[in-house]
Amino acid sequence: VDAVASVQSNIADSVIFSTFVIRSGRDMAGGDYSRVRNANFIACYAACEVEAQCRAFAYVRKKKECWLKDRIGYVSRKNGVDLGLK
Repeated sequence: VDAVASVQSNIADSVIFSTFVIRSGRDMAGGDYSRVRNANFIACYAACEVEAQCRAFAYVRKKKECWLKDRIGYVSRKNGVDLGLK
């Protein structure tokens, strides 16, 4: 899947460089400081990208929820969750 092709142009234009590592089927317990409901993966990524406090995010596909995290912890397997680490 080409992730860049699915990015909205107004968001893609503002993302110049990113050091995120994306892990599909992974989650990380703890560190949650904000939840974004009715989100998609790109909105979740963008929300974390622009916040200095955000160190990682977990996107729960089935629930369309985004959890912004302020610290990095133990990464474990979790079906249906995409984890982004700065």
